[in-house]
Amino acid sequence: MAPSLRNRKPSKPAEEGSDTDAGDDHLDEHSTAPATKAHSKGEGKLQKVLKRLFFGSLLLVTLCVIVASGHLATLALVQLVQIMMFRELVNVRYSARKFADVPLFRTMQWGWFFTCMLYSYGHAVNTNAKLYSLIASPTIARLLSYVEIVCMGLYSVLLVTTVLTLTKGYYKYQMGQLAWTMAICVFTVAQVTSFMANIFNGLFWFLFPVALVICNDSMAYFCGMAFGRKLIKRTFLLLSPNKTWEGFIGGGVCTVIFGCFLPVVLAHLKFLVCPAEHLSASVLEMDCKLPHVFVAAPYALPRPLATLVGVEQLTLLPVQLHALVLGVFASVVAPFGGFFASGIKRAYGLNDFAAIIPGHGGVFDRVDCQLIMGLATQIYHSTFIGTGAISLARVMTLAWQLSVEEQLDMYHQFGAHLKQHGHID
Repeated sequence: MAPSLRNRKPSKPAEEGSDTDAGDDHLDEHSTAPATKAHSKGEGKLQKVLKRLFFGSLLLVTLCVIVASGHLATLALVQLVQIMMFRELVNVRYSARKFADVPLFRTMQWGWFFTCMLYSYGHAVNTNAKLYSLIASPTIARLLSYVEIVCMGLYSVLLVTTVLTLTKGYYKYQMGQLAWTMAICVFTVAQVTSFMANIFNGLFWFLFPVALVICNDSMAYFCGMAFGRKLIKRTFLLLSPNKTWEGFIGGGVCTVIFGCFLPVVLAHLKFLVCPAEHLSASVLEMDCKLPHVFVAAPYALPRPLATLVGVEQLTLLPVQLHALVLGVFASVVAPFGGFFASGIKRAYGLNDFAAIIPGHGGVFDRVDCQLIMGLATQIYHSTFIGTGAISLARVMTLAWQLSVEEQLDMYHQFGAHLKQHGHID
């Protein structure tokens, strides 16, 4: 339960037979819950900065350890974060009295969430050959073909149960909760499922966008503290009055510079840049032919710039150029994921979604900007880089799952194709 919601004065129950939102959870967007004021009471700016630095560093070290543990451990972390985000967001509109009055209140919310999780992950694996090729077990591969029909059954049960549990006097409230639950599923499931493709395309594509957002968030915080409203007096965003133009611009510049040079460091760690081929192998022992985006190549500079710097070409990793695009996105668009979260908190009088991380609030407070960043990275990778992730090992893994007749047919088709193009006699 969100702490600040416990202090709300319960509203009068609806009269019997009325179809009103019994005890609507609405708070005026300019009001502040008691917990908001208590959060910062007696805590100086230096103490808050030190607390944020300590627990932020602890979170970063934990993240690095989990990533180093492999693709499955990283995916498990993502799924745990999804569950915790969903819990925090449904608690925003939690009402203890209605929870007791409405049957299967929590069960239905979690039922919709886990059904969405099962469908999203199952559908993503079934429709993505690169992900499907990682399934080594024939039994699991066969079971995956039934995921959608199972989800259809669960959806049917949830729909029927939702209608049967509609309670007189709470219709509006229950429909509002259903709409809120569906909206949360979009944020916590539809967006976050894209992280799975990033992880198995190579842990780099999971860790790098996460690092960009962390850099932008941290540098915007420190630039705002150091230069806030000293250069630009105008308020940056009324929704978040503490945000400043200096923080936004300074964080963006630092993020783009950081994004340009970080890939050079990470490219030396093969367990990060190699796409997953076998889930059973130790991630630290991974070896592969480097994807083309991590192989240095010469780039000719435009003539005016070459004349200015006295250099006609630069040798860069292609991924550095892609990193510039992602760095700009992390600086300009991703912060608005955080501003959107601020809008939710302001609407419900919350300071944080939870208090699980000292100095940082809840899980959603920490990953609000990460969601759209992960989705953007997955789409960008599949559009401009994805073909480089296809490998012989993945194709062979898929081929071994075919029947003998299908394998022979594939062999004859490949042979005919190679003869037609003169590659074999």
